[in-house]
Amino acid sequence: MTLIAHVAIVDDWESARNLGEYEVSTRGVSLDEAGFIHAVVLDGVRGVLDEFYSDIRFALLLVVLDTDALTAAGLEVTEETPGFPHIHGPIPTDGAAVVAELPIERVDGDFVIPDLSRFSGGAAPSTNA
Repeated sequence: MTLIAHVAIVDDWESARNLGEYEVSTRGVSLDEAGFIHAVVLDGVRGVLDEFYSDIRFALLLVVLDTDALTAAGLEVTEETPGFPHIHGPIPTDGAAVVAELPIERVDGDFVIPDLSRFSGGAAPSTNA
């Protein structure tokens, strides 16, 4: 089992749960527009948040995904750039592919990343910016 993560805006994820499939590539970009959903290896979450989400004020969620379960659901997962997998197709919001849904909080403007050490292969990134 290989675990990866996707940073989602909470409202986008909750809306998708009602439909059973999540189709947002990244903030403001749909799966149809990009052709894939952006993901990151667990120890790369801090960098993605700092580089792409530092200005966002919406509530964020870290969705931890099992690549084997995504593949079993008929999705292709590729990694053209090391550490940044692409998920080719909508993510099923229920079932084995979604390992965890973890809120990403902010304290004094800095992201507090959930402890990922409990996940196989997960590193425990610093909670400080």
